[in-house]
Amino acid sequence: MIFATACTSLSQNKAGREKMKKIMNYSAEELSLFDEYLAFSAGATCEWYKNGTAEKSIGSARVPDMCALPDDPSLKDAKYIRASAYISFGSDGNQHLSVEGAGYYEITVTYNEIHTEPYSEDTFFKANVFYKVNIAYVYKDGMQPEFHADSAYKLSVYAPSFGGVPSTPLARISDVHLRDPFIMLDRDGKYYMTGTYDPNDWKNTKEIHVYRSDDLAEWEDLGAVWNYEKDATWQKELITDGSSPIWAPELHFVKGNYYICYSLGWGLMGGAVLRSTTGRPEGPYEDICTKPVFNTIDATFFVDDDGKVYAIWGDGLIAEMDADMTGMKTAPKALMSESGKRVGFEGCYVIKIDGLYYLCSATYCYHFREDGTPCQTYDSFYAVSDDLFGPYSERRLLLKYGGHNNLFFDKEGKLFTTAFYGPDFSERPAIAELTVTDEGLLKVK
Repeated sequence: MIFATACTSLSQNKAGREKMKKIMNYSAEELSLFDEYLAFSAGATCEWYKNGTAEKSIGSARVPDMCALPDDPSLKDAKYIRASAYISFGSDGNQHLSVEGAGYYEITVTYNEIHTEPYSEDTFFKANVFYKVNIAYVYKDGMQPEFHADSAYKLSVYAPSFGGVPSTPLARISDVHLRDPFIMLDRDGKYYMTGTYDPNDWKNTKEIHVYRSDDLAEWEDLGAVWNYEKDATWQKELITDGSSPIWAPELHFVKGNYYICYSLGWGLMGGAVLRSTTGRPEGPYEDICTKPVFNTIDATFFVDDDGKVYAIWGDGLIAEMDADMTGMKTAPKALMSESGKRVGFEGCYVIKIDGLYYLCSATYCYHFREDGTPCQTYDSFYAVSDDLFGPYSERRLLLKYGGHNNLFFDKEGKLFTTAFYGPDFSERPAIAELTVTDEGLLKVK
């Protein structure tokens, strides 16, 4: 098969692959990039409130340390303080975090930007990995609290991101209005693409289209292979607000047929599976589910060497699919890095190259312009493991603007990632060629 040949053509030397298996922390070069990032982002964010409910802040500022207070006249009216920062500790272990000089206080740790847990004396931190730490305490005018940890630490007001991003990383391949593009090279030697179709109205992206190309340049629209208004049944019983949001479909050939996994809902976040009625990628497709299969968005499929089909969705949940692709055969597990953090918060994708699993995921990041002002982008990160279920290495930036992407091989065995926006365009499918280093790291070519 063309795809199998492409996978093996990127094989690196054995010593390099063995070295990759040992890389679970950042290199000295990467840590120096953290230091450059901190030149613009160092410090913590402090907010103060008139009461303990923290419903509305009366002031905020960047401060040099977790418990540092700004010189602001409104602080005299504050009764409650909140501060947060992304903290990188200098050594592994339990840091015994504390706030001295304050009475009642709370400390929490936010993993992967969205999952917050109370801090305890047993919380383990890996050195040189940034964790978002939050403190809150009751404040009295004139108080000078201090934040303490067992080892030296660095602070960033934003989640640090870094990686080898060239100045012109992306090439638009079509003017189709599409988000979350997914591209596969099929057994017939043709490329097939799908994605969130024509998202002018995010609550009514009602059709799934499939596109076909011989060369990744000229694309033929094969039409709507599934339409919410015409084909949906049980979905309409769940979505009662009049919307018809269908997001991030992906086209996969598994178990001898073509399947599309898709995201469903606006307030309701879920997903389900469609199957080709003709055994061809252009469908049409039938609904083989009677309820949501996934409890949140952005599902993808991965077929391992033993033929087992796994679904990966949300921020890195994984489970083996059952025989008819309508449910889970196993209970979901969470794909995590060694530090216990997720790779991103949505848009996961897994590919296996020369015995190693590459997990991509999307998250929003802040980068800095030359004048030091921040700009937010939707980026793709990745992590690596020699076991599908992890643990994975610490995440690395794959592609600025990469967002919700997938990786695929072309006919010549070259590896590419998809994207759908960049510095000068938005919501149009694009690709960037990747290379795999001797250490097994992904780089934009």
